[in-house]
Amino acid sequence: MTGASGILAWLAPRAVPGIETIEAAPQQRGGLVAYRRSLRAPDGPRVAIAEVVDDVATTTDPDLARAFDLGGRAARLEADAVLLRAAADHDAPALADAIAASPALAQPGCADAHEMLVRAIVGQQISVAAATLQLGLLAAAGDPLPAALADDAVHRLFPTMAQVVEGADLLRGPAAKTAAVRRASEAVASGEIEVAPGGDLERMRAELLALKGIGPWTVGYLSLRLGDPDVLLLGDVAVRKGARRLGVDDLPAVAASCAGHRSALMLRCWAAAAGPGTD
Repeated sequence: MTGASGILAWLAPRAVPGIETIEAAPQQRGGLVAYRRSLRAPDGPRVAIAEVVDDVATTTDPDLARAFDLGGRAARLEADAVLLRAAADHDAPALADAIAASPALAQPGCADAHEMLVRAIVGQQISVAAATLQLGLLAAAGDPLPAALADDAVHRLFPTMAQVVEGADLLRGPAAKTAAVRRASEAVASGEIEVAPGGDLERMRAELLALKGIGPWTVGYLSLRLGDPDVLLLGDVAVRKGARRLGVDDLPAVAASCAGHRSALMLRCWAAAAGPGTD
């Protein structure tokens, strides 16, 4: 997940049809791809684009800049230094090797915090492909883009929280999860809970956890995507798998040594779990 290419690889299987797409950029230069999606703004809908070449993203849209973690390299290098010390202290040379091979691992952000809340709940305990399919169904509750902005790939807006409350029955699967989506969306739509980058994430986590059907994985994942540098989902299967591949025998102990930068450790574990190797 190093740099912009890693973020694109993260976004690609999660792209909701009609809302976002990954494609060749208009200039058609070698190796250049783009992420394009619809977004809301106070003055109306827009379609934003981020172009990626040589592992670097460029965009004029501040929401996409946050999604691609632009401007965060210094913080990521600081996290690498902490993880390297922890690798040395806990005899995990494979972790140190992974950092040397791919420094400053990017932390995927999000362009729309309310949308990310819905994505996190829908994604509980199902595959990425299944979650993307469900979100595609829910997208029908959103407003269509004006004809001047729409095309075959991007043609509608993700539903507002109020629209999710009304359209949650478009989801298929356990009724309890649909109820959790509606419950959380209603709390955000009413202003009872604030979900926003730069907000009080500790308070947000506590308030969301108080809602029936929302657990630690969901609020941790949401917090990560909102920019929290200190998230580690110890119960996540891929995290545990990646830790084994990185030679981390005592993950809680290593995590304690990385306090303040545990999101970077989790991203390393996820990257290791996704890559080739044996357990």
